[in-house]
Amino acid sequence: MKILTILISLLLVPTASFAVDSTGNYAVWGVGKKACFGFTKAVAANDMEKYKDYIKGFLTAYNIFTEKTYSITGKMNEDQIVEWLNEYCDENPMSSVENALTSYTFDHYDKRMKSSGSGAGR
Repeated sequence: MKILTILISLLLVPTASFAVDSTGNYAVWGVGKKACFGFTKAVAANDMEKYKDYIKGFLTAYNIFTEKTYSITGKMNEDQIVEWLNEYCDENPMSSVENALTSYTFDHYDKRMKSSGSGAGR
């Protein structure tokens, strides 16, 4: 009976689930699959539109699918996010833009806005 209780308890405990295939992979679309050195070249050339569109889509999706998150960007604006990514990409030129954005979300998780109220839940 004790073993049955433990098994039932384990089944009821919520677990984190990631949207990946059985080998841990997932499809990356658009400029997210490009290497960071392409991003830094685009920043230098002031040719950022496709990257900015990808960044906004990525961060919006993150906000939608992450519990207790209104905005992963916290108080940062678009230019500050591009600057953070550019510094990351300078240090990691072979990383993909998607990996850079994932690193951004890990780095800023504790600073995220948890609700849309003015200052509430930050």
